[in-house]
Amino acid sequence: MAAVLPYILFFLRTVLCTLGPVVLCGLSVWLIRKCFCALVGPGMGRGIILGTSIVGTPIHELGHAAMCLLFGHKITEMALWQPHSNNGRLGFVTHRYNPRNPYHQIGNLFIGLGPIFSGLGIVTLALWCGFPRTLSTYFASARVHIGQGKFFSILSNGFSMLPKMWGEAVAGGRPLVLCLFAVIIIFAVSQHISLSPEDIKGSARALPLYGLLVLIVTVVVGLIGSPAVRAADAALGLFTGYTTALFMVVLIASLLQLAPAFLILIIRKIAGR
Repeated sequence: MAAVLPYILFFLRTVLCTLGPVVLCGLSVWLIRKCFCALVGPGMGRGIILGTSIVGTPIHELGHAAMCLLFGHKITEMALWQPHSNNGRLGFVTHRYNPRNPYHQIGNLFIGLGPIFSGLGIVTLALWCGFPRTLSTYFASARVHIGQGKFFSILSNGFSMLPKMWGEAVAGGRPLVLCLFAVIIIFAVSQHISLSPEDIKGSARALPLYGLLVLIVTVVVGLIGSPAVRAADAALGLFTGYTTALFMVVLIASLLQLAPAFLILIIRKIAGR
């Protein structure tokens, strides 16, 4: 049993490290958006989300579509942005696949999570365009913390980005308009990077097959030996660390939107009295 335990732990680490940060990111943003709408009221909340959806929804749906293409699914219908739909959906991607094809089946997992990858990618691009020095410093710090296994330090470092972004903007390294545009993109994407119930339902169907795939990888790594385990753990650490670092940016952007929401709630309460 003692000889098998490291590989059982490796299996669990692989599942948690590859899916945990991504799912946590999507669910956290979904919860914060629910709180935002509850604070400002459904009418105003819907209007604000509709405004940011001009940017956020196409990126969300393109994440689904890209994963459909990557895993061989046929896209049958797609709407990147439909602000006046009867069912309230701001966008959608419908796809068809062969249920007997394991590659197609496991694709359902990543298709459901696609908006997280596309959203984090756009956030990275916006930071690189508007605040390249801040992004470089942030990632360099993340690499150090990853090497030391200090993932909670990555989370705390996210808040230190805000004054650095402000300093880089006022220093004139980039046009102020470009910095402002990057911030708008980050905030808009951060509102729509969430996982919908349909996304979760579609991804959940592929979890058993994904677990089987990770099990096969674990067996192969076990046959190769401990050097393969160390190499795989290092790769998992990098993925988890960088994903957590980007997730922190999205989380901060989402949380900052709650501040004016609380202010609106207070004004409405005072006006109501």
